[in-house]
Amino acid sequence: MAESRLANTNDKPKFSVAIRTETYQRLINETLGDKKTALQFIADISTVVANNYQLSTCESGTILAAGLAATTLKLPLNQSLGFAYIVPFGGKAQFQVGVKGYIQLAIRSGYYLDIDTDIVREGEYKGRDKQTGKPIFEFIEDDDQAEKKPIIGYRAYFTLLNGFTKTVYWSKAKIEQHRDRYSKSAKSTGATNLWRDQFDLMALKTVLRQLISKWGIMSVEMQTAFEKDQAIIKEDGKLDYVDNPENDGSVVVDQPQPTVEVKPEPKKELPKPEPKKEVAKSDLPFPEVEKGIDDLF
Repeated sequence: MAESRLANTNDKPKFSVAIRTETYQRLINETLGDKKTALQFIADISTVVANNYQLSTCESGTILAAGLAATTLKLPLNQSLGFAYIVPFGGKAQFQVGVKGYIQLAIRSGYYLDIDTDIVREGEYKGRDKQTGKPIFEFIEDDDQAEKKPIIGYRAYFTLLNGFTKTVYWSKAKIEQHRDRYSKSAKSTGATNLWRDQFDLMALKTVLRQLISKWGIMSVEMQTAFEKDQAIIKEDGKLDYVDNPENDGSVVVDQPQPTVEVKPEPKKELPKPEPKKEVAKSDLPFPEVEKGIDDLF
């Protein structure tokens, strides 16, 4: 792993200095494999760090590892876009995938016909179907009117190419309980706190992760994103979930459900051509012609 080659580069110079060293330059070029991509990465991650003083004080190796994790997943480093984040926590940089990042990875996998998330407001959740147990919603069509209603929950849904659909709905209270149990950084008073500053996006991400991990189809890229999300990537490549000590690398909190597999449709065999019948001379239009008959066809 690229991150395993960060040994002996941490806790020395600040990132603005470390990013210019030969060790970092070589690592970036070899990891990304393209000089133009490497130059853009250096510009992007330098901007991210420069705009966040708290992040600039973190160990340089963890910043670089988090940035490379996002870039190798082809998720933009621009924090305002919401695809991926580099978050300071305990003097180290934590890699986080945003809700847009998960949707992007799902679409890119080619398994999903539709996938998205919604904020649910007061009056829109109508309970569950008594037979199927599926949540029922009746959304307010007027956006201005809807925004005046308090938020009561969050939903994520998808439709696979084979027609399988699934929806997960969590109340706001359930989201808050999940946050308090699984995120130590939610109580942080520092300058960067996604749960404090972007609660709705973090809530939507939570239900989407639960949806995909239990019922979705996960590409290799998606599995990598799940594994590294909310982790500090250490110099030996190991993942440290300091924000969530109970997390062993698995996102599923409840008992997992079987993953639905999309099986390719069997190839249709073309009908075999009928064997060519030999034409008897007596059936020919000119039976009296016997010599040179093959030349007529």
